[in-house]
Amino acid sequence: MKTYFALFALLVGMVSCGGHKTESLDGTVWKLTAMENIPEEAIAAEADAFTLEFNAADTVVYGRTNCNRFFGKYEDTKHPSSERSPMATTGELHFGNLGATRMMCPDMEYETAFLQMLGQVNLYAIQDGELTLYGGDSDSYERKPLATFRPTTLNEANEN
Repeated sequence: MKTYFALFALLVGMVSCGGHKTESLDGTVWKLTAMENIPEEAIAAEADAFTLEFNAADTVVYGRTNCNRFFGKYEDTKHPSSERSPMATTGELHFGNLGATRMMCPDMEYETAFLQMLGQVNLYAIQDGELTLYGGDSDSYERKPLATFRPTTLNEANEN
């Protein structure tokens, strides 16, 4: 009985402390945590601002900037684990033409920067539950980190 209680307590602790590590783009709402040209205050202003959600079945990405919602196709070619990144899920990632709603809002330069960044992405890595999008040469080690995201839930993103 003590063994079952200990296992139950361990499971509850892992879930409540974020023990779940996300290893896939699909099925996760990703919240921007850092990106050049977008200040932290703008990123944190709304829980559902600057988010991405991938649907692998339809190869569609949905998201929201600080103002508008967007959607479009994407292509993900996951790399097998390699010596280059044995502890990470990595792959090539390309976004197709993205469509967006067209509301005007303050700080539109942040939306512009975010959408332009998505157009530059060609690689991604998920390590320790964090998604990093990269630009640069996909065949070399010359990768430039463009943005970093953390997993969130729809409830967290819609609470504000």
